Amino acid sequence: MAFRPSLRRHLKIESTDLNLTPIMNLMVVMIPMLLSGSQFIKLGIIELNLPPAAGASAAGNQPTALPKEEQRSLDLTISITERGFYISSALTVLHGKDDVQTGIARAGGAGPTIPVNAGGEYDFAELSQKLLEVKQKAQGIFPDADAIVLQAEKDIKYQTLVDTMDAARVIEVDGKVIELFPRVALSAGVM
Repeated sequence: MAFRPSLRRHLKIESTDLNLTPIMNLMVVMIPMLLSGSQFIKLGIIELNLPPAAGASAAGNQPTALPKEEQRSLDLTISITERGFYISSALTVLHGKDDVQTGIARAGGAGPTIPVNAGGEYDFAELSQKLLEVKQKAQGIFPDADAIVLQAEKDIKYQTLVDTMDAARVIEVDGKVIELFPRVALSAGVM
């Protein structure tokens, strides 16, 4: 007696169409979300000039051109410490009110140009005023009168650094916005 052949071997595979509707719905939702999210990212960018890598000029990757004529540069720097702001340039260090009025040097050297308030908060309005005075004196004399370098201690909060950048870039005087130092750079190291 012969057995009947198995039906498993002769089953035909039916072709089915893929259902792409869920994937298409996902794309319809995701593309506008990604495009709108990229707009918000542009608003959060802070323009900043970072210092060059330490070995870039030493390795000979970029040719170094010597200036034909030696020009004086301002090299304005704001140092942010726990005690306050120190404003210095290649020519001098601005002293604080207490140091100028009393003429007495403090134990740890001269005090900050703009000390922190009694509550330990930084005075960004006074910083902008001091920078406006420096800008008015340096305008037209120094070729780098629109550049400033920020240097901060390692314990300084990031928000303080950003607020200092904002205070160094512009000031509002009598309803007019005056540009101070638009080219802000961070120092290569931490104090």
